[in-house]
Amino acid sequence: MAYVALYRKWRPQGFDSLVGQEAVRTALTNALETGRIAHAYLFAGPRGTGKTSTAKILAKAVNCEHGPTPNPCNKCQNCVRINDGTSMDVFEIDAASNRGIDEIRDLREKVAFAPVNGRYKVYIIDEVHMLTTEAFNALLKTLEEPPPHVIFILATTEPHKIPATIHSRCQRFDFKRVTDSDIVKRLREVADGSGIAADDDALQLIAVQADGGMRDALSLLDQCGVMAERVSAETVRSVLGIVGREALRELVKAVGEGNVPESLELLEALLAGGKDVKQIITELAEYLRAVLLYKASPEYREIYLTDTKEAIAAMEGLFSTDRLMAAQERLHQCMLELRQSVRGRIAAEMCLFDLCRVEGSTLAALTARVEKLEALLAGRIPAIQQTVPAAPVHQDYPQQAAAAPETGPKFGYVLDEGHGIHTEAPEPQPQKAAAEAENYQPAAEPVKAVPVKKAASVQNAEPAPIMEADAAAGDLWQQVLEILKTEKKRSMVACAAGGRAVSYVNGILTVAFKNKFNCKRMNADDYKKAFEAVLLRLARCEVRLNCVEEAGLVQKPPAPAPAKEQEEELEPVVKKSHGGFWRNIAENCNQ
Repeated sequence: MAYVALYRKWRPQGFDSLVGQEAVRTALTNALETGRIAHAYLFAGPRGTGKTSTAKILAKAVNCEHGPTPNPCNKCQNCVRINDGTSMDVFEIDAASNRGIDEIRDLREKVAFAPVNGRYKVYIIDEVHMLTTEAFNALLKTLEEPPPHVIFILATTEPHKIPATIHSRCQRFDFKRVTDSDIVKRLREVADGSGIAADDDALQLIAVQADGGMRDALSLLDQCGVMAERVSAETVRSVLGIVGREALRELVKAVGEGNVPESLELLEALLAGGKDVKQIITELAEYLRAVLLYKASPEYREIYLTDTKEAIAAMEGLFSTDRLMAAQERLHQCMLELRQSVRGRIAAEMCLFDLCRVEGSTLAALTARVEKLEALLAGRIPAIQQTVPAAPVHQDYPQQAAAAPETGPKFGYVLDEGHGIHTEAPEPQPQKAAAEAENYQPAAEPVKAVPVKKAASVQNAEPAPIMEADAAAGDLWQQVLEILKTEKKRSMVACAAGGRAVSYVNGILTVAFKNKFNCKRMNADDYKKAFEAVLLRLARCEVRLNCVEEAGLVQKPPAPAPAKEQEEELEPVVKKSHGGFWRNIAENCNQ
């Protein structure tokens, strides 16, 4: 006798053996018990969830010699013929190969004939969504008012492709994916009944890989059963080409530590071992998902199908939550790239390179970088225009002179007439003040001013605020370019790539360009509004974009102080006040 596959041998023969479809089973059972049997049914749901099996059970239930009954006997002639596929009253039609209007016309002519052995003629049309529009239209009238001895059962995995006019003429039943626990329970029954030794973790792994399909699970168990005397988790991984826990641990650890060379070497070893690059990326995403879920809920049991609790806990410290979210986004992007890539290895290598970076190029990673930038702008960068306090004046000076409001040089970027920018610092004018002081001849020897040193020499003025602002502006500009790259605005990125961020002052980001055309284009309204919109998203406040030409960008060094008697030089305003004091004394003496 020829070998029969497990999914055929263990096909459900009654509603009681239907796995994971309690709602469908209850509805059809009640309909059979009450005699409220519809003339047309639509079974919709994923593959391998029992649609065709349920259709056959319903056909047996209405034609059983002891029925109609919700529990067909599977022993009478009608039930046996239906199980064997030899019944002349049950027709299984593959709509994928019989999809034209001619086939439907032939069906419409034959439905008028009475059943041969049973009570009903049952037409099971599988993959009904494959019928043409003309075929659906030809079926409408017959489906709406068939002869009393005809039942239509339409089965499909894509119900959205079926016309609404067909939907309205059928009772629809949606089949859901079978849960992992129900699959494992059924697999254990099949394994024990078929003499297959299987470990519990192997059955659990099969259930996960089946993705809710009972038929897929039985086919995989059948395949694993011939691979080894006892089906283990390693057997399942070998059959499916799964990477395996050990290799994934090493790869995830290398990624978490940011070790690019080791990550690429592990990828090379897996590919050399015959592993599919798509499978590697998929399992890496599953492992990082397990680590992310462990951070949120360590007791979530499903994650331990990926690896042991101890192994996942060891990986948890290598990743932050934001980085795991960014990694998932990047891995899913790589999966999309692999569908169209000629050489998937290149896409996988670029993905690993990006994952090893603490801050990647995905939107989630950019968000983390923007937060750091905001903290930098809020806490570390002072105002660009700083004030150098005046030197303290000796107490022997009059109050009017001491109260003169004089400040040191101010530094900042300003626009010149050539549309460039430069840093500007006011230069002291000691000659004028000295000339005023020499015009007075006091009678008595004046009280000499105590030499004082400047609080901050012009030569020693720190340009740190400017440097910090430039660094922040550069970082902000790079964030803008990264977001535009992600949004695939290639023309804008190409135009802005030649720009150099100069300053970020008072809500204005200044960018210098060597190319005059690029500068002019960036100042256009459409480009400017687009970039300012991205800046608004990043800085969370209104930021204006100012584009200038590089040729006009000049940064002047601070003007040097007079070399002669620099240490004893007084501030110009103090000298002026000093000269006026001695002028008053001289006038009083002359009087």
